[in-house]
Amino acid sequence: MRDIGVYIHFPYCLSKCPYCDFASRAEKVIPQERYTRAVLSELRARAPEFPGRRAVSIYFGGGTPSLWDPEQVDAVLREVRALFEVAPSAEITLEANPGTTDEARFSAFRASGVNRLSIGVQSFAAPQLVALGRQHSGGDAVRAYRTARAAGFENVSLDLIHGAEGQTEQGAGSDAAAAVALGPEHVSCYALTLTGLAEEVPMAKAVRRGELHLPDDEAQAAMGDAVRGELRRAGYARYEISNYARPGYEAVHNSLYWRGLEYAAAGCGACGFRRLSGGAAVARRWMNDRSPERYLERVEATGLGEAQSEELGADEHLRERLFTGLRLARGLDLGALEDDLRLPVRSRFAPQIDRLQREGLAELDGTTLRLTEAGLDLHSEVALRFF
Repeated sequence: MRDIGVYIHFPYCLSKCPYCDFASRAEKVIPQERYTRAVLSELRARAPEFPGRRAVSIYFGGGTPSLWDPEQVDAVLREVRALFEVAPSAEITLEANPGTTDEARFSAFRASGVNRLSIGVQSFAAPQLVALGRQHSGGDAVRAYRTARAAGFENVSLDLIHGAEGQTEQGAGSDAAAAVALGPEHVSCYALTLTGLAEEVPMAKAVRRGELHLPDDEAQAAMGDAVRGELRRAGYARYEISNYARPGYEAVHNSLYWRGLEYAAAGCGACGFRRLSGGAAVARRWMNDRSPERYLERVEATGLGEAQSEELGADEHLRERLFTGLRLARGLDLGALEDDLRLPVRSRFAPQIDRLQREGLAELDGTTLRLTEAGLDLHSEVALRFF
């Protein structure tokens, strides 16, 4: 039995952040019941594609899933449990934004089976929140965290972003220190990135017009060092490029992506992935319509929200596995990858592996290729050598 994840996307927000390229839409009136019906319909259509799988993670992403009425989330979870075998210890995560929840709402999510909250703090500093276009305050973020604890959540993750206009190394470190002072089990710390996005966001346009000036790469690197220092001193281990956790609290869902495992997906803008057998293609990825209106219309007409898809050959999938697997601090087992894809990974990429070791960017421990701290900081450039 193969482990999989189930991803559910909720696209609605109170406001659209200027740096966000996720499928999201600011709406005053959310079609709660209609959207839930569409997600349930899509889950029923997708489940037969994943026979003999066990769901070890269910993830509600967005958008702002904490705006979804708890009874609707409960209905989705009941349907997932009816359609898939769900591991008793499955991680069930819901993303929440400060200012969109209260204790009664959090308690209702907890009662439905959600056992992990990911709170989009981004920063505790007012100037940075303004620069990022966030609608909450640092105080709202602290209240959201304490509300989660009061509602019974024992696994809470906080998201931070560094590198917005006006951010300093000291400011980035202070945000990390403020996060760990609260005592979450998990912290995600991302550098603000405006390249390679799914859509051209307003902040990227402002930078291109010269109306907005972001810290340069050197300053961003210094901020990353400051963040890592604060987290390390507080006992959080860097288990992935941008993710840190106390022992035993590494995110299950994201690790599925990084390890090349399968995930069923439903909802506007959701992406799913499953392995294939018996053909030239070894995997299939699909992407749902990013427009909430078109997504709903597609599902109501066909049962699926799929707008596009692609099939991956073995070589293409191999390179994806190298790219994502090397994000993990524990590294990538090249021997296991060879067995899985039946490709000569080590011999094919021997020159690249040797060069990375000589440059101090990677270590080869038996069959496991692991990037050093310096290599993780340069992951994209390192991984591209395999292409």
